[in-house]
Amino acid sequence: MLPDRLGGVSTAMGLRLLVSGALLAAVLTLSSCLSAQLPTASATLHWATIDLPRGSYCWNSGGRGECADSAGANDLLKTGYLKPYRTAGGFDAQITFHSASEPTGFNVQLVQGPDGKAMTVAASGPHTFSLGMSPPAATGVYVYVVTGRWAAGDVSFYLAIQLIPGAA
Repeated sequence: MLPDRLGGVSTAMGLRLLVSGALLAAVLTLSSCLSAQLPTASATLHWATIDLPRGSYCWNSGGRGECADSAGANDLLKTGYLKPYRTAGGFDAQITFHSASEPTGFNVQLVQGPDGKAMTVAASGPHTFSLGMSPPAATGVYVYVVTGRWAAGDVSFYLAIQLIPGAA
C-alpha cells in the first residue's frame, strides 16, 4: 500500500501531474509529426528526376489541421528558392507523389511564363502533363504549380522550367 503523501505531494496530485505530463508529451509529439506526414513530390522530365519544392498546403492529421501559404513564383525565383531546370521541351512531365496514399485529385496551373499569362494546364495522363517545345513555345522561364488532393488535404508543389530552343 502506498502512503497517502510522497515527499509532501499527495498520491492523487502526483498521479494527476504524471498523467498531465504524459498528455502534454503526446500532444507535442503529434504536432511535430504533422509536417513529417505531408506528402512530397518529384517530377521526371525526359530522363531526369527532380525533387519539387513544396508550395501552399492545408493538411489535417491526427485531429490537427495546418495551412501554409507560399510566396509568389516571382519572389521565389528572385530569392533562389526556385531554381529553374534548364531543358528543351517537347516531352511529358510525370509527377510522382510520395505519400502514404495515392492522391484523389491532381491539377496543374501555369502561374508564370514569358508571356505573363497564367492558365490551367491539361493533364496528358495520370499525374502527367506536356511541356511545350521551342518553337512554337517561347523560350524563357515557366513556373507550374502542381497540386495533389488527398482526404487529409491539398498540397501544392512548384516546377520551374527554363525552356531553351529545340526538342529534348
